[in-house]
Formats: sequence, C-alpha cells, structure tokens
Amino acid sequence: MHVRPHRSRLLSIAAITALAVGGGVVGASAAPPADNPDWGRALPPASAPTSMAYDLITKADGNGYTPRGNECSREVHARYWTYGPDGKVYPTWHPARDPSGCSFGHEHGDDPRSSELFSTVKWPTFGYTSEVMMTSKPGGVHRHEDHVGHKVLAVNNSNVIQGDNGFSFFPPNGPTIAVCDVLLKFHQGTHSPDAFTNNAHELVYNNRCTHNSNGQVSEARFTALIPSGRPGGFGSTDCPGPNLGGKFTSVGQAVPPDSPSDTRSLGRLITDPSCVQAIREGKTHYEVITGREVPFDTNDLHEFWFSDVTVSNSQLSFTVAPLFYVLNPSRYYNASAPDKLSRQVDLCYEGIRGAYCDQVRQITQQTGQRVAWDDTRSPFKGTLREFRPGTFSVRNSGPAKVYTDVYGRNPSTTPFTGSIEQYFSGNQNTQMYVRGATRDYNANPADGIHAPN
Repeated sequence: MHVRPHRSRLLSIAAITALAVGGGVVGASAAPPADNPDWGRALPPASAPTSMAYDLITKADGNGYTPRGNECSREVHARYWTYGPDGKVYPTWHPARDPSGCSFGHEHGDDPRSSELFSTVKWPTFGYTSEVMMTSKPGGVHRHEDHVGHKVLAVNNSNVIQGDNGFSFFPPNGPTIAVCDVLLKFHQGTHSPDAFTNNAHELVYNNRCTHNSNGQVSEARFTALIPSGRPGGFGSTDCPGPNLGGKFTSVGQAVPPDSPSDTRSLGRLITDPSCVQAIREGKTHYEVITGREVPFDTNDLHEFWFSDVTVSNSQLSFTVAPLFYVLNPSRYYNASAPDKLSRQVDLCYEGIRGAYCDQVRQITQQTGQRVAWDDTRSPFKGTLREFRPGTFSVRNSGPAKVYTDVYGRNPSTTPFTGSIEQYFSGNQNTQMYVRGATRDYNANPADGIHAPN
C-alpha cells in the first residue's frame, strides 16, 4: 500500500490545532468479578449479566457483528469478552483472525496485552460509557456505537521531548523530559454516517509517564464519551483548503440531543465533494517535506478527529488533547447521496487520480470485476491510522479516585448516580506532548479485513 509520508500536512495541522486550542458505574453492591480467564475460548456464564454492547454482537444488528459466509460465526466472535466495572459482560479486543483460522473481517487495532499498562488496566470494555448512560437515564435518548469502530492503541516507552508541542511532523531536537506508556481505546467509525452528526465518542485512556527530572510518575485512567467538535455536523479537511476546519457543515440532530460541544479543538474533519472536485480539477497544495506543490489525490480523502478534554476542580487539573487521523476511510460526505454517504472506491471508476485508485483499477483490469466498497480488495477500509495521544497533563493534590459523569464532567470525590470512576495521580506543572504511532492494520492480507471496519 502506498501512502505519501504523512505527511508534511501534520505540520500545519498541528500548528492550527494550537491556535484552535488557545472507571465504573459507582454504587454497585459488590466488587465486579475477576478478569475473564476464558477470553477467546468460551462464552460468558449463562448467569452473567450482559451489556447492550455485548447483546448487539450476538444477534443480527447493524451495530453488531454480521459475519459473511466464510467468516467466524457470531458464537466464536462472542467468546471475546470481559467484565466491566459494573460486573456486566462487554465485548473487548480480539485478533483479526481466531486461532481456528477464520477471520472476523474487521480489526480493533493493537493487542492490549502488548502494553506495559495491561497488567494494571486489563481488557478495554467496548461500550461501557453508553451502558452507564442507558442505566442511569432509562427514559432518555442513548448512544450505542457500532462494534467495529472500537480501535486500540498501545505505545510503550514513548519519549517526550522538551519543547515538543506537536506543531511539526517530527519531534524537535532536545532532551527527553519524560517517558510514557499509553494504552487507549477510541471509537472512530469511518464507514457510516454516524460521525456526520454525532460528536460524542467513547475514549478509554490510560497513560503513565515517568519524569526524568525527579522520577515522579503522572498517571491517568480516564473513561468517557468525549466530544470531538460540535454536535450536528463536522468541519472541513485540508482538501481543498486553504483553511483546515474553516467550514462547518450542519447535517442534522446529534444523538443524544444534549451532546456537549467541544469548541477548543478542530473537532471532526471529514472529506466532502469539494475535495473530490479539487482532485478532478488538478488543484495543488504545498507539501512541506517535499518543498513543492503537488496535486491533490486519493491520499487526501482522509479524516482528522481532534478533541480537547479537561477535568478540573479545586484540587484537580487534567488535560488530554488527542488526534485520531485515518488515511483510508471508506466514506465521504455527500449531501445528495442516500444517507448523505458516498463511497470513496466508487470514485476510482470516475478517473480520480491517486495510488489507492490505481490499485482498484488494476484489480478491475485483471479480473473484470468492479471492486465494491466492502470488498477485501478495496484499499479504503479505515486501517491506516495515526493516533496521537497528544497533549497530556495532570496535577492532583486531592484523592486519586475521582468520579465524573459519562462525558467526563462534574468531577466529584464521591460517587453519584451515573458516575464513572476515574484515576488521576501526579502533581507536575509540565504539560507534555505524547506522539503515539502510525500503523497499517491491514498489513496481512490473510486477515481478510474489509469495510465496514
């Protein structure tokens, strides 16, 4: 798979970001069960209560798991589960292929067991925040995200460089001021219309940084539905530009209707027909790494999701401002299409330039078959991602355990109805930038990954 080195574009993206920026259901009567020793091997006990997220993957549902004839059955898929803080069963990370050899057709990113934090935080619970919302407000409108959009990033021993603020594609030269381990799970579906209106997406964020100056440790374990931009619409990408996030497209009502707004970050930036037209017209943009003007192409049909989260009270100040960047989503926004959704692979049959479409056209020339949006051979499947944990700081002079609502708001030192237990430890004034990683989760074609993913 060909991708331009990504992209000098992040240089300007990070700079613009700077300008734009200026646990468990509490009250359970008993401790949750121990971790699942039969992960991947057996279904949960028949007596175990299950979450809505788990129920969705066990039946025919668009937000669950719908295997193709040659893919792993729902029963095999349902063996990958874990207990949540509320004692319920939740789906969790699984490999792209079961040891039996069958494929699930989708991937969830990095294996959490590769993280140095795994022994502390265990398996991520997919859909836990939605469950908290549903059980604490049974009469309200709830948000249940689809299964395939849950993505994991595990980064160990990431050096934090003095003076790094994420403005440049590469970190600056300078001393290492801290070393961080990050294990996060973020829901980022890039195949459906969901993110056109919905800005609240589940983040499970675990970060532990050791400061080189004094050996002190800053640590956060934070779970919430975080807002990425404003509800009801999305911002424009850098194609065709000139301003990243300069245009906001209103689409419709977010779910739930009271979704909070993130106005400090650039939010969700999603491709629309103006980028497609720029490619058709041969418009160019400046690449900082190459130092020249280059034409827009299929590499520019990408999505950037920014967020800026703060949890604070008189004793606590916690900030995290991540970036989730997908280079090969399967969709783009098109107001004139059904569900306002069009497929990038279809553009390849309209003469759109770029390496991704070159691959598609070559397949068609060799086989005589048109590549569908959900074909395993399509390069547009949301597997090439750059996740930056981004800005991170924690200063806490109070209790390490803090309780917030599902959106990470209203921090309290005591639990309340609908609260989630968080953990913040450390009292460093230093604000750090953690870089994360860029990875291609479609590196092994035998995994049979396809959109929706």
